[in-house]
Amino acid sequence: MKSKVAFTKEHPKALAVYCSDGRFTDAVEELAHSLGHPRVDVLCMPGGPALLDLGSASFSALEAMRTSASFLIRGHATKHVVLINHDGCGYYRERYRFETPEEIVQKQHEDLRAAALWILGAHPDVSIAMYFAKPDAGKIAFQVVDG
Repeated sequence: MKSKVAFTKEHPKALAVYCSDGRFTDAVEELAHSLGHPRVDVLCMPGGPALLDLGSASFSALEAMRTSASFLIRGHATKHVVLINHDGCGYYRERYRFETPEEIVQKQHEDLRAAALWILGAHPDVSIAMYFAKPDAGKIAFQVVDG
């Protein structure tokens, strides 16, 4: 099988960091396109941006995620980073099993902001966009999260 998509030598100038929940993959790509990014590098792990902050990540996950993000940002001359958390995330349900759904969403927003702060501290020349994804009438709605 050969892909219908043409190969381009240039690396994307945007990086999307989000949870590996495949129900959101196509919608994230669509979001990136709507933001003017025809292609994006992707950093996907369960919990996504949560793994960029020690509050919600283990030391090993934090190290892996930060090392990977920095590698991509430096190596591909990334200019834009899109951070996305999503409603009903299994990573958060497992990690914060005694919290209410509302408290978990609040924690997800806090983690987006913490991830953005780390990225900007380590890579001050990138711009950051933060979103919270949530199913809405059979589609995925992206809500902007302010810094």
